[in-house]
Amino acid sequence: MPACCCNWAGRCCFSCWGGWSGMFRCIVSRCREADMAWDGDKSLMQRTRWELGIFGHYFRQFVKTRLAYRLDFLVDTMAVSFALLVQLAMLGVLFSKVETLKGWSYHQVLFIYGFSLVPLGIFNLTSLNLYRFSDRFIIQGHFDRVLLRPVSTLGQVMFERFNVAGLNEIVIGTAVMAYAAVKMDYRPELRDLLAVFILGPSASLVYTGVFLTLTSVSFWFEDRMGLAPPVYNMIRFARYPITIFGSAVRFLLTFILPFAWVAFYPATWFLGSPEFSRLALLTPAVGLVVFGGAVLVWRTGVRNYSSTGS
Repeated sequence: MPACCCNWAGRCCFSCWGGWSGMFRCIVSRCREADMAWDGDKSLMQRTRWELGIFGHYFRQFVKTRLAYRLDFLVDTMAVSFALLVQLAMLGVLFSKVETLKGWSYHQVLFIYGFSLVPLGIFNLTSLNLYRFSDRFIIQGHFDRVLLRPVSTLGQVMFERFNVAGLNEIVIGTAVMAYAAVKMDYRPELRDLLAVFILGPSASLVYTGVFLTLTSVSFWFEDRMGLAPPVYNMIRFARYPITIFGSAVRFLLTFILPFAWVAFYPATWFLGSPEFSRLALLTPAVGLVVFGGAVLVWRTGVRNYSSTGS
């Protein structure tokens, strides 16, 4: 067993970490709860706390690696921010030609657009490995390394690498929502502020569930690109009211690829839409169902996995 795999006998937990450069580094965390976390008599909560501590080390080491090249980090951050601002400018150009979009005003659409960036940022923060999972983990055989460690396989894949640019989307999305709310003379109540902290993460579960399901298909059908990248391009549909699309697209975005639940439906809670605002309350349930189903597919795929032997 590699030196950076977990040592069951001692009190030290050794886990490997792959940075953005693809190099593996070892995190050595001296935790007295290491043995306890894997004791069958202990609670699931203790094991979860222990694993979250490991993933916290992943994040800290990743940030240190990125900040070692500060100019590169700054350029990436500015590029993501610039791309988002260009998209917002294009939305302004669109509404310079029309006053409403199927009954939705500029600031209403802007609010939906801003809300869509929050769950997208949460998802992008931890989804970097999902995008290239088939090539990196299945075809190149890196999933063998994941299986060697007594830590959640899904947790390792999700938290081994981070897309820090996702924080830009969260910040810019929040700022856009605040700007649109001011322009609409919208005065949020306490329940609305609580709704943001519930609906935002719930919507990110929809993103994660959809792409985790697509990623899990790689366990059966090996392909360097996978299904996730093409479907990722459909995320842009989630940034607009679904009523501007035809019935077939609405059905697709609500039930097949449920991207309507990541922005439009939850955002209508704040916009006070009598037709859709009640559906916003279903967002947490939809997120849990989509993500829970994806986890089941993932676990089935892990059991089906066979090593490349390389």
